[in-house]
This record gives sequence, C-alpha cells and structure tokens, in this order.
Amino acid sequence: MRKSLDSKESRPIRIFKFFSGGVTLVFMLLFILPAPLGSTDPMSRKAMVNFCATYGAIFMYLMIPGLENLLKRFYMPAVLLAAAVIPIAIINAKYNELLGAGIPVNSLDDTMTVTILLLFPLIITAWQYSFPVVFLFYVVLGFLDPLLIILANERFTSEAYGAFNASLVRIPALSAVGFVITELRDRQRREQSALEEANRKLEEYADNSQRLAAVRERGRIARDLHDTLAHTLSGLAVQLEAMDTVIPSQNGDSRLKAMIGRARSTVRSGLGETRRALKALRAGTLEDLGLPMALERLAEDAEARGGTPVQTRITCEANTWSNDVEEAVYRIAQEALENIVRHSGASRAEVQLTGGKRRLTLRVQDDGRGFQTHHPPADGRFGLKGMHERAESVGGQCSVHSEETKGTAVKFQWSMKKR
Repeated sequence: MRKSLDSKESRPIRIFKFFSGGVTLVFMLLFILPAPLGSTDPMSRKAMVNFCATYGAIFMYLMIPGLENLLKRFYMPAVLLAAAVIPIAIINAKYNELLGAGIPVNSLDDTMTVTILLLFPLIITAWQYSFPVVFLFYVVLGFLDPLLIILANERFTSEAYGAFNASLVRIPALSAVGFVITELRDRQRREQSALEEANRKLEEYADNSQRLAAVRERGRIARDLHDTLAHTLSGLAVQLEAMDTVIPSQNGDSRLKAMIGRARSTVRSGLGETRRALKALRAGTLEDLGLPMALERLAEDAEARGGTPVQTRITCEANTWSNDVEEAVYRIAQEALENIVRHSGASRAEVQLTGGKRRLTLRVQDDGRGFQTHHPPADGRFGLKGMHERAESVGGQCSVHSEETKGTAVKFQWSMKKR
C-alpha cells in the first residue's frame, strides 16, 4: 500500500517541475521584453531577476536525478519552503528599497503576484500533508509578509498594516483551498485502498474457485476410476481366487494353477497401483485449499457428522507458512474436532485461527462434558499426546484446558524464531 501512495505523490512533484520551469521562463521573458510588455522600473526588473533565479534553482533542484531517494522525507519540505518563503522575501526587499528611496509603495500588484506564486506550492503542500500541518503552514506564511516589513522598518507602518490585512484575507482563502484539496486527496486514497482490497479479494476468490474446480474434477475422476476400474479389478481378483479353489490339485492341473496364480498377482498389483492413483487424485484438502479454507471444510465435515454446530473465526489471510506448520495446525484441529464429535456431547463448538506470517494461533473449544486434564482417559482416545508432539515438532506449544461439565479448549501457538 505504501508503494502505491508513493507513486501517487510523485505526480505532483512532476507537475511542480513544469510549474517552476514555466515561471522561470515567464519572468525571463518579462525581463528581456521592451516596454510596455516588460518593465522599465529598475527595482521591478531586479525582482524579476530574483524570481527567475529562485524558480530556476527550484527547477534544477527538482531535475537532479536520485536526489529524492537521497533526501527522502526532507526532499519536498525543502523545496516547498523555498518556493513559499523566497517570493515573500523578494517582494519585501523591493518594498524596503522603494521606502528607502522615498518612493510610495503600491502593494496591490505585488500582493496578487505573491498570492499566485504561493498558490501552487501550497496546493502541493495540501496534497502531501495533513490539513493541520497545511493550516499551520498557511498561517506562518500569511504573517511572514507583515513581519518582514515590521522588521525592516523597526515599527508598525501603514505598509505593514496593509500587508497584515492582506494576510487576514489570504489565510482563510488558501486554507479553504487546502481543506478541499486534502479532502479530495483522502477520498482518492480511500477509494484507491478500497479498490486494491476489492481486487485482492477478487483474486483470492478466483484462486479459490479455481482450486475448488480442480478438487471437484479430481474427485470426479477418482470416483469414476473407483466405480469402474477398481471394482472390475476387485471382482476379477475374487473370480481368480474362486477358480484356484475349485480346480483340483492334480498333476495335469499344476500349470493351470500356476497361470491363475500369476494372473491373480498381476490383478492385485494393478489394483494396488489403481488405489495409489486414487489416493494421489484425492490429495489432501490442506494442499488443495490452503489452511484457512481447509479448516472451514474440516469444521463443516465435523458438523455434518456429529450434528454439533461448529463456528469458524478465521481473521488471518492465507499466508506462506511452511508445510510442516500448516500440517501441524490442520492435524491438531482435526484431532480436536474428532474428539468433540465422538466424546464431548457439546451443543456448540468454535474454531479460531488468528495471526500472520510470523505467528499463528489456533483455538478449538466446545461446551461439552469436558474431563480432568490431570487425569486424561487411560485409553488415550483424546490424542492429547499426539497433539503435543505435533506442536513441539514445529517449535510451537499446545495446551488443553478442560473442566468437567464446562467444556474443553485446545490452543496451539506458533511464532517464527528470530535469527
């Protein structure tokens, strides 16, 4: 998910490159064009040169290959701060020179210029950061203009008052724009996240459907082989056995009995191969469906056989656990459910699977008759020892908690060891 957000954030950076390059070109043209298109005011022309140098430097900064990967999270703040603060400083330097020369200041045009130049970096800021950060940035920049005038004149002048009033208008206006942009950005990212989640679920559903289709087809082939070839070979083996018993053991019949024996061996060998093929076709549910779906299938089968409702709560996604870990979890759940079906007399049961790639927890519990864990059944029918051995074989732990008339809970925990 982080990767997709980074790819979305790089788009405003590319647009910022075009903006800074365009602004550099515009101020360059305004400087070289003659009046009335250009400006003959020396101070205005000096400001144009400063603007051209500033945005030219920003453009070169954005064009340096590999700089974003080098600076990482400091890459954008540096250029946004420069694009926002330097234009204000340039205009204020122009004001100070005009005031020093005794020339009246008309700040309307310059205020509009600064607002336009600030608008784009502030839009980029709104696209990159949360609204509280954006609002704070707007407030600081809004009051930077009158603050520089006050510092230059060492007193609160009429020019500072005008700049302060302009800031009071600029801050709410730009904040409103920033709020709309952050809302649009957040909505786009939520929709992108929802779309990615829907695609992931769709891919998972398609994969599960394909697996189920393969399982059904293999099951159909296995049933056909069992009902035809296996039954035929079994019947032939029985007939050969009968023939061997009815043929008298006389000298003339020894060759015939030897031939029948060889045929019987061949049939039995073919029947064994057929059964091995059937077993291969009926591969384990765990291998075909993965651990989460295999546990659901196991719970459905236990409920169908025993009549006890079995609820599954699987809150982890299918993951790439090792085959040994999945096998241990599946067999422990299988043994626990078998005990519930055969011995517990429970009215309900539950199978929980939680965790992720590095950890896994299985819990199987019921509300049945239970037993005393310190005095397990002497016949070992509950398979407690086998469950503990399976857990230990993969570096996990298996615990069984049970009380008479209060049910039983089997818990298996596994976590990947740190290297």
